Amino acid sequence: MVVGGALRGLPMALWPDDKCVRDECTYIRIAQRFVDGEGMTTSAGWLWAPAYPAIMAVHKGIFGYAATIRGTQLVCALLCMAALYVLARNQAEDPALGRRAGRIAAWVYALSPAMAFYTVSLWSEAIYSLLLLGCFLVVDAARRTYELPGRRALAWALGLGAMVGLCMLFRGVATYMIPLFMVGLLWLRWREGRAWAQVAGVALGAFLVVSPYSAYATNKFGETVITDRTLGQMMWLGNNDFDPITFDYGNGQLSRRAFNRHIAEGRAPCAPRRAGLDRDSCQTEAGVAWIKANPVEFVSRMPMRVAQLLNPHSLLTRHLRWGKWKGPPQWVDESVILAGALSSMLVIWGGALGLASRGRHARSGVVALVLLYHCAAIACLAGLSRYRVPLEPLLMVYLGLFLADPRGALAALRAEPWRLALGLLALGVLVPLVLWYLPAGWTWWRTW
Repeated sequence: MVVGGALRGLPMALWPDDKCVRDECTYIRIAQRFVDGEGMTTSAGWLWAPAYPAIMAVHKGIFGYAATIRGTQLVCALLCMAALYVLARNQAEDPALGRRAGRIAAWVYALSPAMAFYTVSLWSEAIYSLLLLGCFLVVDAARRTYELPGRRALAWALGLGAMVGLCMLFRGVATYMIPLFMVGLLWLRWREGRAWAQVAGVALGAFLVVSPYSAYATNKFGETVITDRTLGQMMWLGNNDFDPITFDYGNGQLSRRAFNRHIAEGRAPCAPRRAGLDRDSCQTEAGVAWIKANPVEFVSRMPMRVAQLLNPHSLLTRHLRWGKWKGPPQWVDESVILAGALSSMLVIWGGALGLASRGRHARSGVVALVLLYHCAAIACLAGLSRYRVPLEPLLMVYLGLFLADPRGALAALRAEPWRLALGLLALGVLVPLVLWYLPAGWTWWRTW
């Protein structure tokens, strides 16, 4: 935690006036509107989930600058390391193996260039990652207290629902994770009324957290809003006559001119930016119509979208290529870019093997479902490496379990045919998808 904190504190000290980029600037503008008393607003045709700009507004109100949220994100990153240690330790059957796995998982997060970058940038990933890890800590507690007398089992279920509700307020995609966590509580307990009572507790907890904002936004905008309205815009980016758009370095539309040239090939947005909910509705209808008219093209793009999600480079590569952190020689930038790509590759591949070999109990099943759900959502919409970042810590838990005893993990794969088949299937799919955009981070390579 000390080393991880230092690696994150260093760029904040060297580049305290680091300028915002793209969505970061939009977050700042929305936060300013909060401070000005306007409440949640649409921006550039999007109605994003409210939690991150609202927290930025609190920081601006207290400290005068929305960017001071980076300090809070640093604290969240430190707590992520502690959560990773506990999750990995509790997943192992052997206590010594669990402690070793926990330390490895925490070190992987501490040293990850991508995780460090998102901590010191104006993105929600550091806070959202902590909330997601917290959901799994609470799943463990809810299942542990299941047989205990009293109301603790129900209280933990309410807490789980509240945690998922907080995730929803950060990202609308989390809305559809609620049933996955319910499955975790029902795991091997489908016929027991107490388990269904916990499921009801999850639903109630999420409702209590989300409903106040949902009622406010629905009343303000005149249309139903749960936490965000971004589906139509995502469908416009991914389900259009042009290739799915991403904003990563080397495989995205990074300049306004390139972006306009690219989107000229497809259908134009169907409502003005200022009418954010109208735009979302008509964009959704147009996206569905495009899918119905182009079913083969829609399905054939799915691997591309998931490859965009699993691009081992992150927005850190873009940041360095754009020269946003001035001062270090080029070899330092190149080393960080390479380390970031290798780190993500290790986490994705090693974490998948660890999940196949060491995964057990309800929590591992829910982790697998959450990962598959996000991949499925991206496969149907549009991909960006940023969307993967909060999922990497989940894989770090299982990477720690794999690296803590590689021989034992491989033996566990060989011992059970279904684990071996699952591991081979995961690598067979993930290796080409991860390598797809690997060359994009280097101008002299760019493509296979």
